[in-house]
Amino acid sequence: MTSAPDLDFEVRWLPYQLNPAASEDPSSKTEMYMKKFGKTREQVQQMAQGMGDKFAAVGLPFRTEDGALVSNTYQAHRILTAAYQSGGPAAQDKAVEVIFNGYFKEGRAPNDPAMLEAAAAAAGLDGKAVLADNSTASAELKRELDLGRQIVDSGVPHFVFKNEQGKSVQFSGAHPPAQFLQAFAEVTK
Repeated sequence: MTSAPDLDFEVRWLPYQLNPAASEDPSSKTEMYMKKFGKTREQVQQMAQGMGDKFAAVGLPFRTEDGALVSNTYQAHRILTAAYQSGGPAAQDKAVEVIFNGYFKEGRAPNDPAMLEAAAAAAGLDGKAVLADNSTASAELKRELDLGRQIVDSGVPHFVFKNEQGKSVQFSGAHPPAQFLQAFAEVTK
């Protein structure tokens, strides 16, 4: 976005669960990847190092050592939906930063209560209250998850670029900045 300063952006983080049946109990990310991909611990560590290199190339942290956790992501998505409902894109971005830092840098489970409370607070919400009331943002989250299942066909992250007239371009996966600039150019023609 900094490469296209003449354009105005509104970023909206929509939910998508890669594994909606994932346990609420945090478990080892390394062991989950070993099972999911049929890889050895060493192979998974090499995969993690590759991801870490990609993150580092764009200035982002990524925990590559054992000890990182995975869990069900529903509660994290609920916090992000509540943040958007309450304060729009800016509030949601603040909550996303806390969750992504906790998950990618610190290796915390996506449903870590302290992390989610901090994310809600960063968005201007009462974190304890939002976590305690599972009905908060649940109906909207369900609608958004249904929409995500309709839009996403090949994985995450999935990007949709849309102009005010409704023209859109979308793609999945991590891509170099040039592909984003091409997408920006296509929707602004």
